[in-house]
Amino acid sequence: METYDVCIVGAGVVGCAIARELGHKFPRLRVVIFEQGTQAGQETSSRNSGVLHSGIHENPNSLKARLAREGSALAVSYAVQRGIPLLKSGMVIAFSWQDVRRGLWRDVSSLRRLWANAWKSNIRVSFLTPHRLKALEPNLCGCTGLLIPSVCVIDALAFVQALRADAEDTGSAFAFNNRVVEIDADSTSYLVTTDRTKIRATCLINAAGLYADDIASLALRATKYAIRPLRGEYYEVISPETRGLIGRLIYPALPRQATGKGIHFSPRPNGQLFLGPNEFAVLDKTDYTSRKTPPDMFLETLQNFLPALNERDLRWAYSGIRPCVMTGQGRKSDFIVSADRENPPLINLIGIESPGLSAALALARHVTDLPCIQRCFGPQGSGYLSDGVSHR
Repeated sequence: METYDVCIVGAGVVGCAIARELGHKFPRLRVVIFEQGTQAGQETSSRNSGVLHSGIHENPNSLKARLAREGSALAVSYAVQRGIPLLKSGMVIAFSWQDVRRGLWRDVSSLRRLWANAWKSNIRVSFLTPHRLKALEPNLCGCTGLLIPSVCVIDALAFVQALRADAEDTGSAFAFNNRVVEIDADSTSYLVTTDRTKIRATCLINAAGLYADDIASLALRATKYAIRPLRGEYYEVISPETRGLIGRLIYPALPRQATGKGIHFSPRPNGQLFLGPNEFAVLDKTDYTSRKTPPDMFLETLQNFLPALNERDLRWAYSGIRPCVMTGQGRKSDFIVSADRENPPLINLIGIESPGLSAALALARHVTDLPCIQRCFGPQGSGYLSDGVSHR
């Protein structure tokens, strides 16, 4: 049986980022990453908008806000260094004239809250008058808004693939087509069984995304977490004339009770323009295509900003499913990064939905800085199994 120092479950953007960070901080480690899919980043990590969020939409005191802010800056630098396609578009959060006519302008708390979040988090924003908004986006029918110039769009799949390559360069081993089916623990390590193999590891890190609640239940022998899968769909703007009318991320200003960030204009580094995502609950974590939402819902929202947009310009493109955890108040939970066992270390990452892509590199630092990881593998640590001998 192979022995490893760390077993990571899940080769999405977060699992790959953690493997890369472990290799940099602890070069002696033997790390294996089990992934049930055929390659890295096939699920939530690549089925999104690719936006490197600033964290402005989140509670400034939350892990989501802090790690999105730190992680997006790290991701931009990493993309430039590694030549990953990056669109430095900035983000506009806008009110349309239709919003004014239907009274949303009275809910000034939405912009005030975002402005306050930006101030508390040291995010540079600027207020857009109608004239300045028109100068930035001449074809946009908006009356006012906020500009966050630092926001970029990354090629999400290329980002994941680069992180995987870096992790492999530091010695991490990726085992694809390996679904974890059983986890047993003793006083020193974890015995992890997949549908193909079995290994022993000193530390177990659960970064399984949509399936992180299932993996946590295997490791804890109890149901502690419940993921609520939410699907978001995207339409592509296929008309060249219409596609060229918008050059930036344009998000709608939303009332305080909204749970998402809203259907938005979503340009990509390769020149494509998408609309989305919407958001609705699904029971099946693999249900990407049933009950496709007709384009009317997307048009209803975004024609207020771009009246020239119509149904013949659109084609259903893809969907993604987010691993959300809901609070008792019916709102989305903060990221959960929990050391559910200290010795041997068991780290569960639950509910890593948006802005998980933005936060990935900062999440990796956060996980590898956890006291139980430092105690196990730091300079004074004694938890290595990679030489074949337990030093505990």
